Amino acid sequence: MNIAEVKATLRGPMVPVLTHYKSDLSIDHAAIRENVRTLVGRGLTRGQGVLLAGGAGGDFPMLTLDERKQVAKTVVETADGRTPVVVGAQDTHVWHCIEMARWAEEIGAYGIQLSPAYYYPANEETTWRVFEAVHEATRRIVLMVYNTHWEGYDMPLDLVARLSELPRCRSLKWSTPDSARYVRGVAHNAARMAVVDNQGLYVMNHLLGGAGFVTHLCTIWPEHELAIWKLLETGDYPAAQKKVTDVTWAWCDVYGRLVRATGAEGPAVKAALELCGRPGGPSRLPIRALSDAERRELRAVLVDLGTPDVK
Repeated sequence: MNIAEVKATLRGPMVPVLTHYKSDLSIDHAAIRENVRTLVGRGLTRGQGVLLAGGAGGDFPMLTLDERKQVAKTVVETADGRTPVVVGAQDTHVWHCIEMARWAEEIGAYGIQLSPAYYYPANEETTWRVFEAVHEATRRIVLMVYNTHWEGYDMPLDLVARLSELPRCRSLKWSTPDSARYVRGVAHNAARMAVVDNQGLYVMNHLLGGAGFVTHLCTIWPEHELAIWKLLETGDYPAAQKKVTDVTWAWCDVYGRLVRATGAEGPAVKAALELCGRPGGPSRLPIRALSDAERRELRAVLVDLGTPDVK
């Protein structure tokens, strides 16, 4: 698979798409479509953006396998080829990973996100077997390696290099607790994989040849994160870093606290959307919505950052 084509496609801000629910906690596909249309309409398009359907930010652990499939289909159909879609395919059950990967191919997604197995401690051989099995069970879809080190296994660089030998294993969603390993991971893999930053180091990733960055703020304020991307692409790294420092990191500080308090990535983003007059909605157990005090704190931060449309 041509790495230049992959890096040109999986490029720019990568946005975890929320899974919205109705009041009865069934999937609200209309709200998902509205969110995707907004993101695409405000500039998140091929070459300057990627949609991640059914990842952790889309509540995949709280969805059935069929719900994950239907969420992915809604995102792909709504994007309608204007923005590439990566589908979350990680699971404790490898057959489910394969089923999600095959479904992603069927509906026309560009790639899948796959991580080492979890619950049982992962190691190099179990991780290789997961990726090899999914790769062999599919025909054309791009595999994005997701280093989920917080699950207890920080993938060695030698393993990442080994996985890149699989012909369609051409992307890496990268973070690691060791900053030196982070730098080496990007530098060693940027020529053979589209490396997506998952650590808030947008500038370092791009400087070393990376292809984009994961951002939850982009759901709320696409123009800000796209402006950073444009500065990166023109090589204006000081200006890009100033935007990251002044706004993105400030958002991440409050967002991180709210993720830890509520138990997942979605509630803070949903509350922020509601504060901006857009659909947010409830969350499924064991996750909870923000308290009134947390919503007031979040609103104050959004106003202070200059977020448009805050009510």
